[in-house]
Amino acid sequence: MSVVKKRSYYDIIAGLAAFECSQEVTFNPHDLQELVKQPDESQKPSNDEDSRKKRTIVHGYLGGKVDINEASNASYDLSHTLLGGYVPKRQLESLSSIDFAHYFHKSLECENALQVYDLFVGTGYGRIPAHINGREAVPVENATTAERTSTPAKSVRKVVVCKRCRSRFAGPRRMQELEKHACRHSRA
Repeated sequence: MSVVKKRSYYDIIAGLAAFECSQEVTFNPHDLQELVKQPDESQKPSNDEDSRKKRTIVHGYLGGKVDINEASNASYDLSHTLLGGYVPKRQLESLSSIDFAHYFHKSLECENALQVYDLFVGTGYGRIPAHINGREAVPVENATTAERTSTPAKSVRKVVVCKRCRSRFAGPRRMQELEKHACRHSRA
C-alpha cells in the first residue's frame, strides 16, 4: 500500500470508477486509514501564498478589463474537476477555453486511472477469492461473430389470413387488401 501514498482516496476511487471496476477491489481497514490520512501541513500551500497571487482576468463578462498579453502568458490551476463536483469560483473564472481543452484532453488520456487500474485490478489486489463465495469461477466464452452469423435468424413475417377462404395477405397494405378482397366462399 506504500505505492499509493501519493494518491488520495478520491483519486483511487475515481480511477477505479472510470473503468467501472471499483466493485472488484476491497480495502482492509488499515489501507483505508492510510488512504484517508490528511497530508502533512508542510506539504499544503498556505493561504498567504494564494492571497499574494494575482488573479488574471481572462473573461470580460466577469467584469474588469482583459489584458490580452497578461491573459495569454498566465498559468492556470487545472487540478480541479471540471465536469462534476464543486469547482471554486476563483478557479472557474480563471479557466480559459484553451486550458479547458488541455484539461479535457488530459482527462481523456486517463493516465491516473490507468495507473490505479494496473495497481489494484491488474495485480489482483484486494480481490475476493472464489472459494469464499462457495462457487468456483467458471470462465465463460462468448460466441464469436462467425458462430453468430452462421445461424440464420428467422425473420418474422406479418401476415393476415382470411377466416373464410384462408387467403394470406402480407406487406404494409395487408389490412386494406383483406377488406377489398372478394372471397370465393361468399355467404349464402
